[in-house]
Amino acid sequence: MSGRSGKPDVSQYNYGAVSSLVLTTDRSALPRRDKEPDGASGSEDNNRPIECIRIGSGTFGTIYMNTATPEIYKKCRSADNCAILAEEYRHMKLISEALQASGNTILSPTPIDFYGPDDVEFWDDPAFVFPAGDAVRTGAYSMTRVYPLPSALKAKLIDLFCPPNLNESAPGLVRRGHHLARLLLGRPEPDANRAAPQRFFDTYNFPLTRGRAEQLGVDTVLLSGEMGRMLAQLHMTARNDARDIEVVLGANITSLVPNRREQRREPRVWVLDFNQVKEFDFTENQIPLLVDAFFANEAYFPRARPADSLYGVFSKAYLEECKKIGEVAGQLGQKFIVALEAEQVHKDANGA
Repeated sequence: MSGRSGKPDVSQYNYGAVSSLVLTTDRSALPRRDKEPDGASGSEDNNRPIECIRIGSGTFGTIYMNTATPEIYKKCRSADNCAILAEEYRHMKLISEALQASGNTILSPTPIDFYGPDDVEFWDDPAFVFPAGDAVRTGAYSMTRVYPLPSALKAKLIDLFCPPNLNESAPGLVRRGHHLARLLLGRPEPDANRAAPQRFFDTYNFPLTRGRAEQLGVDTVLLSGEMGRMLAQLHMTARNDARDIEVVLGANITSLVPNRREQRREPRVWVLDFNQVKEFDFTENQIPLLVDAFFANEAYFPRARPADSLYGVFSKAYLEECKKIGEVAGQLGQKFIVALEAEQVHKDANGA
């Protein structure tokens, strides 16, 4: 275990080159994530009490935000699930390293450390405790934070998509919650002719279909290319099927200073949630595994229809990235695309 003293220094991360757009056409001008610094953070206020605020919860575990440092902790509910949590951590590490090395503009959380139930130094640290109701020593890991939508962007989202009959709730929505928006380029557009008035609106996990994303200012052509490159890295470098991953619009911090009000959040695309990914053995026999995972996921990626211009960008970028990774990766990538398009034809013919 490296301990908390070995966590990456995120105080120097700077993505100012993309402050006005989610993605940029000139990828060479983007800060390369493999150039990001390591080392201990010098901005942490050691006199500030460390609190853990729950920001997510499920049957498997709970997600906590550290209020003193830019870290997130995932803790499983039962020690029996430590091996599952450790495998998730391993996949996250492989994915993070692959995307950093490739310079993909889609970010992923960076894993920091894993703590088992017998990690006495972690669980007995008097300066860091989980809430009293979740003090059981199970397993946990720490990672860098995915920052929520900037307030101005969230306000624009509400202005564009909140129905007029629900406008009174808009001011509260801007202030409330650590919200991300899902980038669902393969999902059909919502029915503009629905007869029943919409009774509820929230920005939490808001579904940004292709049309909505473009209205918000996202360059969906560039995003589709980065999605293709990202999926190739997950398949051929990190070697997993990308099952149940999420692609979301959030933010990243350009500078971290003691005064939180001086921090600046810039819109960025993130890939996260790796608890369901399965190992890909890098053979033709497991191409069906990759195809199944693609369609089992929410429709983040453009659907595999060659007539769709965004899919054309996505598939071309995927194949080019596979060829960069290596000859075998290029061959497997080609087989994946062929099988993917064949399965899409089958689903369309059967109304699936």
